[in-house]
Amino acid sequence: MALQQIAINECVLHVCTSCRPSGHSRNPAIQRPGYRLYEKLFASVQRGSLAGRVEVKPAQCLSLCPRPCGIAVSAHNSWTYLFGDQDPNGDVTDILNCLELYLKSDDGMMQRRDRPASLQASVLGRLPPPSHNYEIE
Repeated sequence: MALQQIAINECVLHVCTSCRPSGHSRNPAIQRPGYRLYEKLFASVQRGSLAGRVEVKPAQCLSLCPRPCGIAVSAHNSWTYLFGDQDPNGDVTDILNCLELYLKSDDGMMQRRDRPASLQASVLGRLPPPSHNYEIE
């Protein structure tokens, strides 16, 4: 008997609020590109279909400095993804669509070809959930 797959109900989107390109002033914080991206994503999630399912949290630093702006998506017992190169001045629709895809999965696994185009090339890593068991073939 096959196991029934259950979609993830909720996830967290961390947005690096320290992110800024080389040469961009660190202060004031509200002018950092990462902070502006956080504000844009927070507002978009709150007023859209992801409200109540995605918690947008500021992160002091995701240590993705060579590839600003950085975001990470995670959920309990699910894969965690790190993305760089997110444009705070651009449209966040691809990020929101990627969150929808993440929430539809049972363990957060998102194949590269299924993610929006801008989040295919900008993935910097994914981490398995602690419960993940991988057998080498």
